[in-house]
Amino acid sequence: MIDVEQIKQNIDCRDLIERDLGKPKYRNRNYSTYKCPLHNEEKGYSFVVYDDHWICFGKCGHGGDAISWLQEYHGLSFQEACERLTSGDLPIIDQVSRPQQPKSEPISEPPDTNWQKAARKVAQQAMDTLWGKEGKRAWLYLEEERGLTEDTIVASGLGYIPGDYREWKTIEGLNVPCGITIPWFASGAIWGIKVRRATGEQRYHQVSGGNIKGGLYLADTIEPGLPILIIEGEFDALIARQAATGLMASVAIGSAANKRINSRWFPKFITAPSIFIRMDDDQAGQGASEKIARLSQATQCIQVPQGKDVNDFYLLAGHDTVHSWIIELIGDNEK
Repeated sequence: MIDVEQIKQNIDCRDLIERDLGKPKYRNRNYSTYKCPLHNEEKGYSFVVYDDHWICFGKCGHGGDAISWLQEYHGLSFQEACERLTSGDLPIIDQVSRPQQPKSEPISEPPDTNWQKAARKVAQQAMDTLWGKEGKRAWLYLEEERGLTEDTIVASGLGYIPGDYREWKTIEGLNVPCGITIPWFASGAIWGIKVRRATGEQRYHQVSGGNIKGGLYLADTIEPGLPILIIEGEFDALIARQAATGLMASVAIGSAANKRINSRWFPKFITAPSIFIRMDDDQAGQGASEKIARLSQATQCIQVPQGKDVNDFYLLAGHDTVHSWIIELIGDNEK
């Protein structure tokens, strides 16, 4: 039997595919991008190649490894593809079992449509409540203690589920913690709903069934050519976006535990001239910063001039000061 894993371990898909397609539009330490040759892409560069696999994030959605590339692009059989990759010297699996190599992380997907339908109703109910009498205290918290404007609150779909800070409610069949709701929308889907409790040892919870770990908060706000700030908390991302006024995109991973950004979102970072990283100053935040910094050669870990995070800085210094800091940050990095 052909030792497929050994063949794939010896091949870098980026080099293999570059021999077929030529120089990529973009290439960094993690991936290369091209117009997809499998569906004759005319606009965009949705064909992304990593060291061990390739995938089209566009129309055709095809993907695979080095062997499947030769099969699909050159029309070879499995045997022929393996022979070409090894110059005919096919490795054979020994009868003695070998430890399995770790598999690459799969492309993340949003929850199923039934969950999304229910979650959208939960998010809408929470938004409606935030605008009513029951949501007055939550609204004041967002404005006065977070510094968010009405436009930011509305655009981000923030909401409120009233109740005790220890309470959970069943809404649309989902277990929903009471507190301020922060829906994660991206790529036409709702990936999860984070909830901030009013008090308690653990302030942040999630509506059951979501996939926040595989998502990226505010991913849809990234525009080609704009610098990006990757931050830990959702409120920090919202206040940074509010202060940037279109000069810079800001996204959040939601928690230092989500430091491994899924490869689904990598194409979002391709055209960013600068990627700034600001996590919390604790040990978990430092570990997340180090992990995310490997995303691209354009990454740079930064500090805030005042306070413990961007939101704190905004509350201490005000909108204009934070806006000026962002302008200076972008300008210094372009020199």
